[in-house]
Amino acid sequence: MKILVIATWYPHDENPAEAPFNAEHVEAIRGQGHEVRVVHVRLGTTLTMPAALFGEWEGTPVRRVLADPKRPLTLLAAERLLHQEMAWADLIHTMAFSSILAALPAWTARTAIGRGRPWVHTEHWNGVVNPASVSPLWEKLSGLRTVLRFPHIVTGVTEQLVAEMQKFARANAARVVPCVVKGRGAVVPTAFGTPLRLIAVGGLIERKRPITTIRTVAWLRDQGVDAHLTWVGEGPQRADCEALISELNLTEQVTLAGSVRPAEVAAHLSVADLFFLPTAQENFFTSAAEALAAGRSVVATRVGGFSDYADDSNSRLVDEATPEVLGAAVISAVAAFAHVTAEELAAPIRARFSPEAVGQLFDEAYTAALARA
Repeated sequence: MKILVIATWYPHDENPAEAPFNAEHVEAIRGQGHEVRVVHVRLGTTLTMPAALFGEWEGTPVRRVLADPKRPLTLLAAERLLHQEMAWADLIHTMAFSSILAALPAWTARTAIGRGRPWVHTEHWNGVVNPASVSPLWEKLSGLRTVLRFPHIVTGVTEQLVAEMQKFARANAARVVPCVVKGRGAVVPTAFGTPLRLIAVGGLIERKRPITTIRTVAWLRDQGVDAHLTWVGEGPQRADCEALISELNLTEQVTLAGSVRPAEVAAHLSVADLFFLPTAQENFFTSAAEALAAGRSVVATRVGGFSDYADDSNSRLVDEATPEVLGAAVISAVAAFAHVTAEELAAPIRARFSPEAVGQLFDEAYTAALARA
């Protein structure tokens, strides 16, 4: 089939890390033999347009168009482009909540004249599950989630997200299609030596709780556990983290590695023993899934849909984000998984979230949308 993907967030040369999960889903769809085009609608005024408006991303044709509510002519131009591209497609597939708003006028206009297309929407955003976690403004506007009733099928990356989406969608329209998780290279055995090597991957932002993570390393030290934490990621709390590391005399126990390319993340995972990140809110929690795909068990807080795949067989999830509880979970994980091979941990995740497995689920969603249209 000809699939038109409409996304308000998509990787580009200036920011390859912008919504890579969308590009990975596109790769999975193409892997099923579909012809795919992407229209990247840059919605709003806060982000600059990518320099290349026409081209490819990882082999997929991508057109990028501005849709700025403060410049009505750009909205008209964007809708005209979407109207034209929908004429080419057999099915449209929006990715990210705001892409529904971008696609809706053109889709409604075509539907009104009998030229509509089956519509599948895919969601990753925690703002759909927990609007308060985004901002007070979005919490007030969260009634906009009723636009989820327009697509024929909606998919979410976790059971938790799908359950929330179904409250707004058409009857029995919501289903799980997870993120793609690639195993990058061979699985490297864990060492569980001294020091115990912990890795966290995420932004240095309040929601990821880097301060709590650092305090947990100090608690482990005080209990006689020699642990070293590498935090991969950057953010506005770096200065606070550096100050706390100095205050707690942890300069030899904590490394802030900053932002790195995906291949470098894989290298950090390969020398770690455990993934440790007591985040405050997640949906799929891609970095945790990637850690498991690398054969590293996970220690985290039980705060999102990632409990779909992180359970007692491969992880330790806790309900309290205190250094004492988190530190005890780290110690428990060492006892539970030090003698489990990395391959045993990685194999189920690599199979379940492979591009082929995810692509098959999208095929099933497309078949259901065609039947409903």
